[in-house]
Amino acid sequence: MATPALQSVANARLLLHQLDYPGAISAKPIARQAWEVALKQVDLISSRDNGPGIDTGDILCEGFLCRAALLPVRASERWDWLGRELPWQQPGLRAVLDQPSTGRRSTIEVPAGGLCWFGDLSGLTTPGSLPDQPRAVMAGVSLLLVGAAYGPGGIGALLQLELGEAITVAIKPNRLQVIGPGDSLGVLAARYGTTLDALRQVNPELQELKPFAAAKGDSLYGLAVRYGTSTGALRQDNPALMQSVPHLVVDGDTLANLAGRQQETVSALRLFNPQLARYPASASLPAGVTIQLPAIGVADELAVGLPLLVPKVEPGDSLPVGGWVLVPPQRGVGGLAEL
Repeated sequence: MATPALQSVANARLLLHQLDYPGAISAKPIARQAWEVALKQVDLISSRDNGPGIDTGDILCEGFLCRAALLPVRASERWDWLGRELPWQQPGLRAVLDQPSTGRRSTIEVPAGGLCWFGDLSGLTTPGSLPDQPRAVMAGVSLLLVGAAYGPGGIGALLQLELGEAITVAIKPNRLQVIGPGDSLGVLAARYGTTLDALRQVNPELQELKPFAAAKGDSLYGLAVRYGTSTGALRQDNPALMQSVPHLVVDGDTLANLAGRQQETVSALRLFNPQLARYPASASLPAGVTIQLPAIGVADELAVGLPLLVPKVEPGDSLPVGGWVLVPPQRGVGGLAEL
């Protein structure tokens, strides 16, 4: 395979998830892209600089894209993106995905997240595996900008062939963890001070579902605890749990007191009433308006045999040794109550 001219200046390999609708609440990965890039550090993010895609402690880097390869959305070997030989497309540009089902041709757009590996690229092997390079750096990454710095590495007619598309990324140290013996979702959540649901949210492969039939005594809350998820996530994955009953708002009703009476959360009521998504929890709702309340409470016993979908990976399941998981950003303990 011929080596594109830009490859020799690359100092990092990225794995980025291409989404169907970037920025959408329910965006789903439709492909992965492996990039070789040339990066340099330009800033260290402080608490004053937090924003979309960046957190305290992130390292802001700028550079340009050397070459990109399109990979399938799922892989049997999770280190395939670190393979020595990949199906590289045109040097200096993002890879393009042809979608026969829609007739669209698409590529990565911001926001996009994934992984970054800083190491000796000449030491990569085929097939891909985690290289034995103790000094290499593994980290999470968030793609913030592509091709918007006009001039060398810019976009459109200003693109210069000797440089690839300009990129800005936030490198996220300590966000990628290699799975060791005995590691499970429960173990990792306890070790890194996060929740099972948060781990699932940042690791798409942990969001896979399996069929399940409710047994006697099962409740929505009980299933959420057993499978390490939230009652809201179970409802979203199972239309049968989204049955609702109308409620006529009276003077004094708020999302907070209605949630208390229903033994629900404010988030659950907002799930059933999207129009109230930004309504303050303690603010009085307009009297005379009809809203929807859950017909199946979190503690209600579910019908025996009710077909449901639950997370495929349970909290105590051992994860494959040598793979990896992303860890959510650590937040300070405590904070303001839900608004």
